[in-house]
Amino acid sequence: MQIANPIYDVVFKHLLEDNDIARLLVATILGREVTEISPLPQEKTIPMEQRRFTVYRLDYSARIRGSDGGYEQVIIEIQKAKFPADIM
Repeated sequence: MQIANPIYDVVFKHLLEDNDIARLLVATILGREVTEISPLPQEKTIPMEQRRFTVYRLDYSARIRGSDGGYEQVIIEIQKAKFPADIM
């Protein structure tokens, strides 16, 4: 069995197109139960002549269960960059 490495953009994009995987990733990062997640329209970026940024952004709307049993509706942006300086 081969395991795809999400460090590569194409694998990362493919994995996060699956809502179950996206929900698992967000829940793991937040340490809270994510009951629903759905992708939002993506932002448009304008190319810069002096430097090319290598950032891939994904936006989600998620419903998260709180410790008191209530729910919160949140917007989450996930960024993946080739170089750390691109998102700093």
